Amino acid sequence: MGARREARIAVLKALYAREIGGEENLDKLSENTLKMHEVPKSALAFFHSLLEKTIKHTLNLDSIIEERAQNWALDRIATVDRNILRMGIAELMFFPDIPPKTTINECIELAKIFGTSDSARFVNGLLDGILRRLDIDKTRELNLRDKHEET
Repeated sequence: MGARREARIAVLKALYAREIGGEENLDKLSENTLKMHEVPKSALAFFHSLLEKTIKHTLNLDSIIEERAQNWALDRIATVDRNILRMGIAELMFFPDIPPKTTINECIELAKIFGTSDSARFVNGLLDGILRRLDIDKTRELNLRDKHEET
C-alpha cells in the first residue's frame, strides 16, 4: 500500500475518532492516531496537513456536501462516508499537486474498505459532482480576473 494511502487511512481514522469521541485538540488527535496507525515518514507531512485542513475547514466542507447531496441531510450520511467526503474535498481544494482523479479514486477505495456496500458509489458520485463544480468556480474566477485586467 502506498505511503499517501496510509496517511489517508490515518486521517480518516482521526476524523472518525474526532466525531465519535469528541476530541478537538489537533495535536492530541494526531498523536493518538499515529500511535494506533503507522504512517510512513515520507507521508507524515501529508497526514498532518490533510488532517489540519480538513478539521479547520469542516464547516465549509459540510456546506459543500449539503449542497451536492440533494435529498440527504448531513447527519443522515454515514459517519465514515461523511468523513471520506470531507477529506476528499479538502484534498481537491488544498492539494493542487495531487491529480483530482487520484483523490477521487483513493476516496472510493477508502469507501470500499471502511464503508457500506453503497459507499463507494455514493462517494464517487458526490466527489465527481463537486469536482465539476470546483472546476467551474475556478474557470469563473479566471474569467473574472481576465475581464478586470482588460478594463
